[in-house]
Amino acid sequence: MRILLVEDEKLKRISLTDALERKKFSVVPCENPLEALAILEEDNAVDVIVTDLKMPKMNGIDFIKKVRHFDKDVPIIVVTAYATVETAVDAMKLGAYDYITKPFTTEELILVLDRLRDYQEIVKENIYLRSKVRKQYRFENIIGRSKSMQEVYRIIQTVADSDATVLIQGESGTGKELIANAIHFNSHRSHKPLICVSCAALTESLFESEMFGHEKGAFTGAVREKKGRFELADGGTIFLDDVDDIPLASQVKLLRVLQEKTFERVGGMKSISVDVRVVAATKVNLLEKVSKNEFREDLYYRLNVVPIQLPPLRERKEDIPLLVEHFIRKYQKTSRVTKFSNEAMKALLAYDWPGNVRELENIVERVCTLTAREMVEVDDLPDFLLTPSPGGIPVGEWRGDRSRLDFAKLVQSYEKELLLWALKKAGGNRSKASKILQLKRTTLQDKLKKYGLQNE
Repeated sequence: MRILLVEDEKLKRISLTDALERKKFSVVPCENPLEALAILEEDNAVDVIVTDLKMPKMNGIDFIKKVRHFDKDVPIIVVTAYATVETAVDAMKLGAYDYITKPFTTEELILVLDRLRDYQEIVKENIYLRSKVRKQYRFENIIGRSKSMQEVYRIIQTVADSDATVLIQGESGTGKELIANAIHFNSHRSHKPLICVSCAALTESLFESEMFGHEKGAFTGAVREKKGRFELADGGTIFLDDVDDIPLASQVKLLRVLQEKTFERVGGMKSISVDVRVVAATKVNLLEKVSKNEFREDLYYRLNVVPIQLPPLRERKEDIPLLVEHFIRKYQKTSRVTKFSNEAMKALLAYDWPGNVRELENIVERVCTLTAREMVEVDDLPDFLLTPSPGGIPVGEWRGDRSRLDFAKLVQSYEKELLLWALKKAGGNRSKASKILQLKRTTLQDKLKKYGLQNE
């Protein structure tokens, strides 16, 4: 820590400099404020200024004002034998970090400096973490060149810096929370909190207290005042995940906050006003719930100002290679894997991914962790990815109108895929393939002939 020490008493200046340097501080001693200002103008790379208030040529208050003209952030510790409440308040208003009254020991000053150093470390860590989070949620980290994802990307860019309420719709695992984070951290509210609420975890009895807070003694167990999620999010964004799970009786309370921007804590009489941007997410079609009287229509339209529809991964399989590449980079510090073979990638593309992007990331992480070589082969993938169909229906046929299926066609397609899978698993050895499928070898031969697979 580099200290600019401004002290007009020579003996005090020398003794403080020696004591601080013994404690491994770097000290630049100055006799008066004019000398200190000259140093600051030439080289303002100091971490803290320690200054007396009563000095010749310029008093401490005027010195602080001058410093603030070209450095608004440098911490200032005021030292004076003439301190009054008024001068201390004046100094603090101008941005002084703390003050010490004379006479004081060097240990007292070092204690304040150590506390300041700890505070600065926390500030630096906070700045680093914020920049890391912003980098993580930049627009370009939303992976996808498919037409549907490009539309999602376009909407996010358009609405991120507005205050419009956004409703993100998509199956579990499609990345709704990633989109909510991208909206917040690319908005003018990014320096304020993003408060995430899992509505599925809130029962009707807990909802009001969690969302709006409670006063001390409001109910049994309310031993202290508690701020709710909306109050904590003031100035920032609140993300209501699984908003479809909010109990019907609690929905009217949420609607009032969205309409009026005010609420009362449980057990409180005072209305609290908040400035909060709302981003909600749902895994189901809310309009269907509205039609069944399971979700309030007025709340639906309040939330659905800007809808964003996230497609399931099975409908944007062209994005799978990009996503795999992204996840390989994410886990490269603990893995040797650099790519998937063509056959392994074909297996990923053939699977329907009911768990969506979350499931794909889970598989890539697992394979990267367990594979010792640079290229992932088919044999490195979990067995369920290599079976011809998740859920017993061939991937290639499970399309279009799911209310009408050609049974015979599905059975034949499924049988053919099973035969191909078993042959691949057995490395082309038909005896092994028949054992895998628990068929007689002659039966396997007949079926291969039936489907024209004799040369496989």
